[in-house]
Amino acid sequence: MKAGAILAAVAVAILLSIPIIAAGNNFVITLGFIFSVYIILALAWNIVGGYTGMLNLGHAAFFGVGAYTLALSTGAGIHPYIGVMAGGLAAVGLGLLMSPLLRLRGDYFAIGTLSLAEAIKVAVLNIHAYGIRVTSYEGLGRVENYYFVSAVLVAVGATTYLLQRSRLKLALVSIRENEVLANASGINPLKYRVIALLLSGVFTGIAGGIYGYNLLYIPAEHVFSIEWTIIPLFMVLIGGRGTLTGPLIGSFIYLGIYYVLQFTLTEISLLAFGLVVVLIIKFMPQGVIETLFIRTLRIKRVSII
Repeated sequence: MKAGAILAAVAVAILLSIPIIAAGNNFVITLGFIFSVYIILALAWNIVGGYTGMLNLGHAAFFGVGAYTLALSTGAGIHPYIGVMAGGLAAVGLGLLMSPLLRLRGDYFAIGTLSLAEAIKVAVLNIHAYGIRVTSYEGLGRVENYYFVSAVLVAVGATTYLLQRSRLKLALVSIRENEVLANASGINPLKYRVIALLLSGVFTGIAGGIYGYNLLYIPAEHVFSIEWTIIPLFMVLIGGRGTLTGPLIGSFIYLGIYYVLQFTLTEISLLAFGLVVVLIIKFMPQGVIETLFIRTLRIKRVSII
């Protein structure tokens, strides 16, 4: 845990230093911004998908609701940063709407969350077929937005770190491993799953709001796209579920491979990228962090023998 916390702190320090190192380079700052948003999304998805083991395919709905709430807030004259927080609260409301689905198990829960997310997407498209404009505020430019998303990332990372050391995590993991035994021990599975879903939702909604303000014009088709579910899911699977460092490492590996292949193998980048991701998941099904940890233990045992 100590090594993981140090690794997370180093990663955050690197992200915070990007505007200073890359002063005037908008591409690098934008890239760092995107990295930060995806890390937040991966950490948020991990709360439900990692700790409770439930496959939430409705993650994009939280993101889209957060982005749209931000746009509506700025249109009403509310400061963007307050609008971002409002996006998080709106995502909590969506989480409460989604919470009855937590009674479902396995594939039924996954299908239920995906169906609800798609229904919300269709409803928004019927109202705002061409998207919605965000009212910009003077003095809140690219660098300011970068530091804001970095502050949110630090807050989400700190919350995840505290979650790792809390009774809530123990309750969620016990429910994941053996729900019947957890229930017999006095743990209410539905209650703790709702808490996990709401916590995941508020972080995702805030990330959606920050991303939406950076766009200035929000196409509904884009912010409610299933990619905001699938990409964080892959990041967590690559890095390792149910840990602090797993989503963090998974995000860097996923995005690093994606951008390297995009610039080196332009014509077949998507095909090559998909192949690499599939191979990582196939040969490291427990994630990079867990796999390396297990192999390190085996090497130590062999050396002792």
